[in-house]
Amino acid sequence: MRDGLRLYVAGAVALLGLCLSGCAAAAEQRVDHTTSSVSLTPGEALVVDFGTINPTVGDAWVITREPDPEVLGPGEERSRYLGQDGEAGAPSEVSYRFPPAGQGTTVIQFEYQFRGEAPDDAEDRQRAEITVTVK
Repeated sequence: MRDGLRLYVAGAVALLGLCLSGCAAAAEQRVDHTTSSVSLTPGEALVVDFGTINPTVGDAWVITREPDPEVLGPGEERSRYLGQDGEAGAPSEVSYRFPPAGQGTTVIQFEYQFRGEAPDDAEDRQRAEITVTVK
């Protein structure tokens, strides 16, 4: 009976370990889009935060220069709608997440666009450039 109990406990501990390791969140470093440079540790993802914009009226931040794929993977846009269910026209919180790929230095560039184009007025044009170093 004792051997059966030990086997059961060992199996339960192993299963719990597998569940916890699969549920562990990947390390991320969040920076504001106005950040000019950031250092990451190996295996750490980069999240660039653009704050609140309103895509329903045409606001967008787009990647104009992807990072070196040897350092960071392609950016994935994340958006969280701030309106109520069924409400149209509310803003969203927007960020881009870049998964880790390796060590080195790379540059990512973004541009603010309104309805698919950079604004005509120079005062409304916004760009962001972030140098990322993974050590």
